[in-house]
Amino acid sequence: MEADVGGGGKGLARVSMAFCFVDLTGFTRYTEEEGDEEALDMVERFVDTVEATLPAEAQLIKTIGDEVMVVSPDPLTLTEWAVGFLHLFQERPQPRVVLHYGAAVFRDGDYFGGDVNLAHRVVTRALGGEVLVTSSLADAVDSEHLRFEPIGEVELKGVSEPVPLHVVTR
Repeated sequence: MEADVGGGGKGLARVSMAFCFVDLTGFTRYTEEEGDEEALDMVERFVDTVEATLPAEAQLIKTIGDEVMVVSPDPLTLTEWAVGFLHLFQERPQPRVVLHYGAAVFRDGDYFGGDVNLAHRVVTRALGGEVLVTSSLADAVDSEHLRFEPIGEVELKGVSEPVPLHVVTR
């Protein structure tokens, strides 16, 4: 893919993607209550479920503890997956999902840039069992099956301007 986006050096090209972070809310407490081995088993079940249910065009980029990063060139399909995933994965601790549509640099199998950082910052604002999206993602999706409810602008650490967010429901 690097060759497709000019990944041969300093002139790296940016690619437009839907960036999705999913993590388990209350995982630290869960680990304290259930123990390290059960927590590890939970993370493995969580990651296995993510991998088994992803749409064909989406890709799991990495796991970061109890969190996964997924990307897709198709924001609609990834958003539909996210809403469905929360209904499918009903274990404790509950996952929370954030999606943002933007551009990033692809290098060595990972994505880098401000839009990735923004998506990752938003995940701390989501509640367990909730899908939060930025306005750029909401604007990129046209669906009669999904509803985007604005929740207002939120301040995010390291982000200079407040970011308008939406909760997504079926």
